[in-house]
Amino acid sequence: MKANLTFRLALSLFVGLLLIQVCNGQAPSRSYSEVYFHKLKPGHTIQEAQAIEKEWKKLHQAQLDDNHITGWYMLSKVMSSNPDRGEYDYITIKTFGDMGILENSYPAKYNTKVYGSEATRKWEDLMKRTGAIQEHGKMEIWETLDGIFSEKFTSPNLAPIWLIEMMKVKDARVNDYLTVERNIKDLHKERIAMNNIMGWNVAGLMYPAGSEKGYNFATLSYFPSTKEMADQKYAEAFKKVHPDGDMQKLANQVYDSRDKVRQEVYYLLEYVSKNASAQTAAK
Repeated sequence: MKANLTFRLALSLFVGLLLIQVCNGQAPSRSYSEVYFHKLKPGHTIQEAQAIEKEWKKLHQAQLDDNHITGWYMLSKVMSSNPDRGEYDYITIKTFGDMGILENSYPAKYNTKVYGSEATRKWEDLMKRTGAIQEHGKMEIWETLDGIFSEKFTSPNLAPIWLIEMMKVKDARVNDYLTVERNIKDLHKERIAMNNIMGWNVAGLMYPAGSEKGYNFATLSYFPSTKEMADQKYAEAFKKVHPDGDMQKLANQVYDSRDKVRQEVYYLLEYVSKNASAQTAAK
């Protein structure tokens, strides 16, 4: 039990997931994500997990307010191409701009800010209640490499549907793959103009990155609704960006550079933001 309860902290000390920094207009030069994959214990529900994560949310909000992190998100897994449906049930993502925070992901001063004089007792109680309903299947650290976001994307709840596609670059052709992603960035920009997506980015897996992982890059598309996800408007966007272009040629370049090894759909349940009080009131 003790090992399970301290897993969240122990893995955070591992330094050298998408993964994600949203609502910033453009991706920053350095943006990292710590992604935890959580599995519910038998007899427990996502509603119980959300209630617990709302407690963690308070600590992450204090960290965000002090610029210790740049974001935190809880997302439930809706669909996955992986046949192992019980692999994990939801993910939490903490985004930040300095890898040094992994040396101390939960500084005591933020616990004190949230819990006051009862910080130690309430922290231990939170760890105990968390361990009672879920366990961490794995943790990954990702670096955001490129991205584009709508100026309208002022709050994560405007795009609660996240499509994450995990890629394996063929024959270690990383530069070729990233060139292809850069070449189709204009298509994502046009899809944003059509209000099909609110944002898109590509991230590279940093840790752990063994060959057995099966993937080393991921793309994320942020949709305002499942209706927009069902019609991703690639063909329409391509015609506007490349009126005389050959879409099949571009598709061949994409397929030639990487394998799509997994696709998953998530729904945003919780997040922290700089204007949290206003967003809470709007819910």
